[in-house]
Amino acid sequence: MPPGDTRQRMIETASRLFQRDGYHATSWRGLVEEAQAPWGSIHHHFPGGKEELGVAAIEAGSDAVAAAITYAFASTRTPAGAIERLFSTSAALMEASGYETACPVASVAVASAHESPALTTASRTAFRRWEDELADRLAAGGVPRRRAPALAGHVMTLLEGALVRARVHGSAQPLRDAGSLAADLVRQAAAP
Repeated sequence: MPPGDTRQRMIETASRLFQRDGYHATSWRGLVEEAQAPWGSIHHHFPGGKEELGVAAIEAGSDAVAAAITYAFASTRTPAGAIERLFSTSAALMEASGYETACPVASVAVASAHESPALTTASRTAFRRWEDELADRLAAGGVPRRRAPALAGHVMTLLEGALVRARVHGSAQPLRDAGSLAADLVRQAAAP
């Protein structure tokens, strides 16, 4: 990213801090310092304040997870293999962070569910995007179209729950276990 792209740097920093510290615990001052952004850039780039930045961070997180889904399906031959890859990639990212981060959307969604309609809508849109993408790819891989949306929702529920457990336990094992279960569910659904 070019050094002058202050807005993008602030979004990436916000996403990282929201994942690590939570939405409410992330202060403007800490964010500006960590992003190495001028103080005035807050109001210039985000006139809607922290909420506007939160929506931008959720959208960036949504893009990152969508890219992980695309990668998982492009790098394997079966839908079950892709699901295992998605979970193992998440496990690797969790390990690399020292178990300090989790889902780039869930941390904001949980903290703001009843306070901010904008953040709730952005979170809902992100989750729906991921589930729709998974459902389309599962259906293309042999899961009956009528079962694919519910199965995609179950996969996302397993992933999100496993991310929380991995962080709490300081271990990627919950992600590995949930990935195996999710892959088994996909295999069963795709079986003739």
